Amino acid sequence: MPPSSVLPLPERESLAGMGGPATASLALFSLECSLDTVALDALETVSRRTPREVLPSWLARCPATREVALLSTCHRVEVYALSQDSEDIERWLSLLPGPRDFWRVREGGEAVHHLFRVAAGRESSATGESEVSHQVRAAGRSIVSRHPRPILRSLFHEAASAAREGASSAGPAPVSIASLAAARLRSLLDRPNPRVLVVGSGTVGRQVVREIASFARPTLLFHERPPDPTFLSATGANAVQLDRLPEELRTADAVVTAAKFGDRGVRPRDLPRDHALVLVDLGMPRNVDPAVRDLPNVRLVDLEELHSATRPLRAPSLEDARVERRAGRCFLRLEPHLTAPWIDTLLRAAEASRRAELEVARPFLGRLDPEQEAAVDRLTRRLVARLAIPPVERIRALPSGPGGDLQRRIALDLLHPSDPSL
Repeated sequence: MPPSSVLPLPERESLAGMGGPATASLALFSLECSLDTVALDALETVSRRTPREVLPSWLARCPATREVALLSTCHRVEVYALSQDSEDIERWLSLLPGPRDFWRVREGGEAVHHLFRVAAGRESSATGESEVSHQVRAAGRSIVSRHPRPILRSLFHEAASAAREGASSAGPAPVSIASLAAARLRSLLDRPNPRVLVVGSGTVGRQVVREIASFARPTLLFHERPPDPTFLSATGANAVQLDRLPEELRTADAVVTAAKFGDRGVRPRDLPRDHALVLVDLGMPRNVDPAVRDLPNVRLVDLEELHSATRPLRAPSLEDARVERRAGRCFLRLEPHLTAPWIDTLLRAAEASRRAELEVARPFLGRLDPEQEAAVDRLTRRLVARLAIPPVERIRALPSGPGGDLQRRIALDLLHPSDPSL
């Protein structure tokens, strides 16, 4: 799907814009399914059933939603949406896979703060990991919108940028899921210089090789393109093609999987039974069939185990405070966009009144030449603009959400009570 796909607007767009109520604030909300809300089995099911390609068809079924983004990592699947109908949350929950309690709902500023924390790795198993900021930026590039300039794009861009700035000022390299896997592997292997297979030569696979090179003999299994020889020389790793996995398993002490099989690539029938074997599965969807736990010689460590071991008793840090401040500033800049439909309604109503009054006054103005027509038009526009400043500022100052919308509706009714669209 092309980045920031744009869907056509509904044929009969109301002043509010998206086929929702006649006027409403844009509501920002996020729906989170992660290892903090569900077990790994459920997350894997949700991940498989929520490909990015399905977003346009889901957006088409939610006419009040203006734009939507999907963030998918090995720990979470999250949907972020801007809508002009608060009931859209329930519509999205009915479309997304799994029961409603799989999904944690956040709205407004809470959703912004959460996205910034995710981007900065504050919600990851490896606190402060940098990989997720790249995934946040990629999600921002793939927004599906009814307008050519999505508001969510700048939100995701700023969250990713804030994460990168925090990482660059943090000093030592932050931990990663690869370092967690390496530490767990080292604690489980009871022999010196073990032979470890790393399945997958992507970013995470190469990170794992770097992390284990000091205590193990790594072999990196690749699918098509072999790893860079300089990397192999620096880490002391061997490299073999993935189709040699069954042969390599015969002499391996451990296996770390970080590949995109599309299905369970390692199954019980693939594993040797004559020696102990530690498996660490970093894939989502999973690379290793959980049924391998039934084998007496196999110890399987998955993402859920790594996550649950790192989440409890995390104390807030200076970096958490920095992320919160940056998210707060971002939300302050975002809020005016959330009430923009109301301001648009006010300005359209004012412009309609200006044109109507000019038509009423024309018989009394006499015949005007083009310069005089332009002068009258300019004068009336400036008067209307000046008169609109106080109500526009008042609308901007009101909070987003249903309570603020009620106050905005009262204000607009008083300013333009005869307009049936308000």
